[in-house]
Amino acid sequence: MSADLLLVLDKRDMLVRLEGKALRVERPDGAMQRVPLGMLGMVVVHGAPAVTCDVWRALAERFIPAVLAPVRTQGTAWLGAGLSMAIQVRCRQHELARDPAATLAVARQWIRLKLTMQRQLLAALPPPVNAAPTGEIRAALERELAALAEVESVAALMGVEGAAAAAWYGWLAAHLPAPWKFIGRNRRPPRDPVNALLSLGYTLLGAEMLSAVQEAGLDPALGFLHGIVPGRESLVLDLIEPLRPGVDALILRLLDQVLTPAHFTRHPVQGCRLDKEGRGLFYPAWANTRRYWPLPLAPAAGLGDWTAVSAEAQVDQSLRIQCRRMIRMLRSLLRAPDDAAGDEKGETDG
Repeated sequence: MSADLLLVLDKRDMLVRLEGKALRVERPDGAMQRVPLGMLGMVVVHGAPAVTCDVWRALAERFIPAVLAPVRTQGTAWLGAGLSMAIQVRCRQHELARDPAATLAVARQWIRLKLTMQRQLLAALPPPVNAAPTGEIRAALERELAALAEVESVAALMGVEGAAAAAWYGWLAAHLPAPWKFIGRNRRPPRDPVNALLSLGYTLLGAEMLSAVQEAGLDPALGFLHGIVPGRESLVLDLIEPLRPGVDALILRLLDQVLTPAHFTRHPVQGCRLDKEGRGLFYPAWANTRRYWPLPLAPAAGLGDWTAVSAEAQVDQSLRIQCRRMIRMLRSLLRAPDDAAGDEKGETDG
């Protein structure tokens, strides 16, 4: 049974409770829906529906990610299962994080793969409708990829990533039609529709990765690229870096074809957000993208060498598997003794 279903709870008077091995969703109009837990891939909550405690327990036990979308001035929350009992993996993670050379090697891998994915996305996009300098962004990505070999600290690596990100979003600003009013990345809160979509997509991606990190027994707060900040899942931010271009690919496909600027609300404090009609269009597209990730990963030479593959390649393209492959890459770098068996299981489990 495939865990592909995306459940969006967005009505105030909605009641969700556990009924056997399924969620019973009761809607204000009297309609009822049963969602088997074995088919559920993610839960997203907008507003304040009533959800019983046993539902959250059942989701956590099955490592089903849940996202609580922002409400007024409150930020997004990721809900997960907490740390597993695989203490050896976390010990090795903490040991490696104390080694500057090892930390740099791991962090460099994430950025190398992210820039590779951006380059592949750029090659797959149709020709721009305006004078967007495609050659310039391609040269910028190649330049930053070459610079990775020369960096000698994580701080310098973050500088390379920042320069590449600025070039990427700058190119998007030139690539996108003027009505979208995108001039670069902003957040907390996002101030335009494109940034609202990017923030939402990255948030959903992060929730998926947090579930994979917790399932693997890793410490989500200890990253290699992103530093330690109280209350931040730095390892999750590390591991989603190579997958962010997949979110960008989805957003670029939705603009004008599915969503228009009229599908967004704007508030001086809460920023720009999808309205209810827009969410009804976005989430089915996200659910399909979870099944068929636009830029899937595959091993190139060995466990520590991964690259992008074409969307037509005969590999499992679900986002859940992409997250597990990122975990597999990290575990190979950690050299945990039980990696082989765990990795094989991660590749076959849906």
